[in-house]
Amino acid sequence: MTRMKYLHLLAFLLIATAMNAQSPALPEAVASIHESVKASYAPDGRVAMFLPSYTVDGQHIMICGKTTSRNASVELEKQLKEKGYTVINCMKVLPDEAQLGEEIWGIVKNSVCNIRSAADYGAENVTQGLMGMPVRILEKNRWLHIQTPDGYLGWVENAAIQRVTKSALEAWNSATKVVVTALWGQVLTAPDNQSAAMGDVVAGNRLKLIGKKGKFFHVEYADGRKGFLPLSLAMEQNKWRKQLDNSAAAILKTGQSLIGIPYIWAGLSSKGADCSGFVRSTLFMHDIIIPRDASQMCHKGQRLEIGDFSTLQPGDLLFFGSRNKETGKERVSHVGFYLGNKRFIHSLGNVHENSFDPQSEDYDAYNWGRLLFAGRVLPFINKEDGLSTTDKNPFYSIHLEF
Repeated sequence: MTRMKYLHLLAFLLIATAMNAQSPALPEAVASIHESVKASYAPDGRVAMFLPSYTVDGQHIMICGKTTSRNASVELEKQLKEKGYTVINCMKVLPDEAQLGEEIWGIVKNSVCNIRSAADYGAENVTQGLMGMPVRILEKNRWLHIQTPDGYLGWVENAAIQRVTKSALEAWNSATKVVVTALWGQVLTAPDNQSAAMGDVVAGNRLKLIGKKGKFFHVEYADGRKGFLPLSLAMEQNKWRKQLDNSAAAILKTGQSLIGIPYIWAGLSSKGADCSGFVRSTLFMHDIIIPRDASQMCHKGQRLEIGDFSTLQPGDLLFFGSRNKETGKERVSHVGFYLGNKRFIHSLGNVHENSFDPQSEDYDAYNWGRLLFAGRVLPFINKEDGLSTTDKNPFYSIHLEF
C-alpha cells in the first residue's frame, strides 16, 4: 500500500470511529478470529482483559480498545492480516505506561481495601486487597485500575494505594517485615498501649520492620508513616515462615478461628469474607495464594468425586453449585473446607460448620443437595501455576519480571 493510500485509509477510519460508525455486526471471519484469540489469551475476564473494538471498511480494519496481553494484540493483528485484511492496530496494551510513567506498581496502604468492577463507589465489589500487598497498576482516572497477586482485575480508589516504581517495589519486597497474626489489632503512635491509634490491622497484613521498642515492633507503612505494633499481634516475616505449619490440620484450625465472622460479598479478610474469600483468607494466613473465586479454584489441583466420602481427606475443598440435567455441565458457586467425618466449614451468612449426616443437629440439607465434587490443592502448592506461597509469587519477587 502506498503512503498516500495508507493516509487516506487512516483518515477514513479515524472519522468513522469518531462518528461511531462501527459495523453493527462483525464479518464472520473477524468474529471468529476475535473469539479464537480471546479463548487463547483471555478466557477469564476476571484475570485478563481483551476488549478490542473494530471499525471495518471492506478489507480494511482499525482495532481500538484495550488488553492486558501484548501477545493477544499481536496475534489478533497477525490472524487478521492472514485473512487478507489491512490492519491499523491502535489497541492499548495495559499497563498504560504513557499515562502512568514509571509508577506502574502499588502497595496497599489500608488494612483492607475494596476493589470494584468499575471506578465508582456504586460499582460492585469484586475482591479486596490487604495491607502490604503488591499490586500492578494498569491505568488510572479518578481511580486506579489494578491487578492483584492472584491475577484479579478491578478498580480501587487512589487513596488506598501507594504508587511506586519497579525498583521501589523490589525494595519493599526485599525489606524485613512483620506479618500480622492476630485477627485484628491496631498500630499505635507510640510504644504505649494507651497511645492514640494510627490505624487498624487484620490477619495477613504486612508492614516494614524498623526495629523493636519494649513490647512493640516499630513499623513503617508503604507510604512512610511510622508507628508501633504490639509484639503479641505479629511476627517477623522470616521467623513466621520458618515456623509455619502448613498441614491440613493446622490450616483447618486457622479456618475454625474465623468462625462467626460475617459473610461479606467479595470479602477477603478476618473482618468478613464470602465463601471463596474465607478459603482464600485462611490459606493466606499460611502464606498461600490460590485463585480468588470458587469457580477458579475448582480447576486447580486434583479433582475428587465424593461418593461415600472415603476418597476425601480433611483440608480438601468442597465445591457446590448446579449441574445441567441435559448437558451435565457444572456451575460452581460455593466452596468450603472438608473437615472429615462428613463435616465441613464454610462462609454462608457467617463462617460456621455443618454436617452432611442427616442425624446431626447441624445437618445442611441445602448444601448436601448442591454438592458437586471436591478438590485437593495442598499437595500442589508451588507445583502448579496459580498455587503458590508468597515468596514464590511473581508480585512479591525482589526481581520483578514484568
